[in-house]
Amino acid sequence: MARPRSVARDDAGAPPDGAAFRRALADVADALRRTEEGIGSVLAVTATEGEAGRLVTALADSPFAAGFSVLRWPQSLLPPLGGPTDLDAVAIGLLPLVDGPPDKACRDIALAAERGGGDLAGEAVRGLLGLPSHDPLWLGLDGAQRAAFQVEGLAAALLDLCYERPILIVVENAQWARGLTVPLLDALGNAVEDARLCLLAIHVSAPRDRSGGWAPPATARRIVLPDAKDGRAGTVGIDGDDPVPHAALLEALRHDRRPERIEWLAHHAPLAGNWSLACACARLAGRRAEADCRPADAARHCMDALAALDRLPETRRNAQRRIDAWIALARTRPPPGDDAVKAAETALALAETLGDRARAARALSLLAALRWAGGDLLAARRTGLRALHLWRDTRSPGQQVQTLIKLGRGLTEEGRFRQADTILRAAATLAARGALTCRLHGPTALASVCIAAHRARCRAELGDAEEALRLARTALALAEDDGHAASRALACLHLGWAALTGQRYTLAVEPLKRAVAITETIRLHACQPLVLGALGYALARTGALSDGASLLLGSREHARMLGIRRHEPQILIWIAEAALLSGQPEDAVRNARDAAEKAANAGQSGDEAWARLALARGLAAQGRATAARQSVEAAARIAAKRSMAPLLTQCADLHALVRATRS
Repeated sequence: MARPRSVARDDAGAPPDGAAFRRALADVADALRRTEEGIGSVLAVTATEGEAGRLVTALADSPFAAGFSVLRWPQSLLPPLGGPTDLDAVAIGLLPLVDGPPDKACRDIALAAERGGGDLAGEAVRGLLGLPSHDPLWLGLDGAQRAAFQVEGLAAALLDLCYERPILIVVENAQWARGLTVPLLDALGNAVEDARLCLLAIHVSAPRDRSGGWAPPATARRIVLPDAKDGRAGTVGIDGDDPVPHAALLEALRHDRRPERIEWLAHHAPLAGNWSLACACARLAGRRAEADCRPADAARHCMDALAALDRLPETRRNAQRRIDAWIALARTRPPPGDDAVKAAETALALAETLGDRARAARALSLLAALRWAGGDLLAARRTGLRALHLWRDTRSPGQQVQTLIKLGRGLTEEGRFRQADTILRAAATLAARGALTCRLHGPTALASVCIAAHRARCRAELGDAEEALRLARTALALAEDDGHAASRALACLHLGWAALTGQRYTLAVEPLKRAVAITETIRLHACQPLVLGALGYALARTGALSDGASLLLGSREHARMLGIRRHEPQILIWIAEAALLSGQPEDAVRNARDAAEKAANAGQSGDEAWARLALARGLAAQGRATAARQSVEAAARIAAKRSMAPLLTQCADLHALVRATRS
């Protein structure tokens, strides 16, 4: 790709009239020639509104764009009232790229998405174009997963179709891009280099400009078009904006019933000086954005609500609104980022100062989930217990169930299996009493599936193998009945894991294969390393050593790439055990020692115990009997403390073998 350069930098001083415009057209022409040859690019143009219009008009009439399909994607400061959503508009705009009647064009575009992005990307584009879907996996996706596949599907369709005829996409007013348009442009911007696709993003210096929009990648070719009159490309601020027309527009919007009116009200209320309405509408717009899986828009609206609250009296109700805004802002940040934790901590501090126990519990529950995602299991447990205490006081059984599930999940990962089982049984009792079928926040499983699946692991570690398999099969039946894809993946993983813990390796293979297929298809990244590792170990144990080792090594790299530290010790344990099966005790010792250190540092005592057993086996295979005995005794001490019956049995067997070898 050509190096980024700026027209404004190429010639020092003010250019003669029209020279910058002609050079801009020449730059575009050069990019289009390269695009026809299969080397796409991104052009980032900064211009005044008048010059941007001149450029678009000139491009439409230019001979060098004649061989291109030209797509115009105008962005607007506010969503169109009653119009299609951003991605719906993009999908409809692709129809002219395909010959034939509309029905055939829709099918062909969906097939292009499927060719480039897979089955679910095709299903996503079918949905955007109004075609029915019958794929059970698509029907079982959460909103965030569907949104991701919609973006992926549209990008894949464009990249597929551009090989028949090169495509020029003109993004007008890129500074106003919002919602799912931004990740779509990111996807295209990262993929154009090897495609017959040119992306021209025009950033117009305009009144009431706002932060955000779409920022082209660093590799984009930069072009600055000065104003033809005074040679500057300046911005027009909002100082001195007249509130009267905004107030009149607010009055008209109050009688409008189209959903998008909320974003319009949220925009015009502060310009009219109506801070109470500005706060209310920003909060509503934020909820809409969060429900539509537009986290960046949701965050912007949360910040607008907080800014409006700064202009309002400091009443208890406004303080509660401020807490709600900080909690909502924390949810918009991807875990385990510091921004999310800081926002949740701010909400907690405000709630505690106000003495609002229910809001303090909400902030604590969110903090517990964020700390668990960040791998700080001890802090997550302490925070979760504080939240549970408050939920009990406020008599919120639904919230109690969700907090109990999160606590049970965390305790399981810590290796506190008996305590986790008790907590999860309490969650099951509460859930049954309230017929709770809700999902936890994010692309995770149904509450009932979570309870049964995590209990299955606990019972397996505690030595109740048949009950573990029964619970895991119950979890799978519940997930299959609901059709929720992430629930099915979790249930299959825990059915396989329970079988592995009980040394029923053949039984583990099929559910783990299903878990791998689901997580790969729906891009359930948080689960993928663990399911790949579990299947790899099951295959190694059933004789497919080469295939198993390949999956195990891939799972370790995947976990490291994603930064999922919680799962790394368990994966390393499986790698160590597989290395022993392959006659590689040195590799077994190295990986088992690494697993034990990582587990101990993370407070994952169950994983540490299994790792020390694997280390003892590797040391014994090397003939290092004393070191093997010390390691197996350390494993047995942890196993006895945590009531890990299968591990205790295996420790006793190895200890006897080591003693017999020494004698």
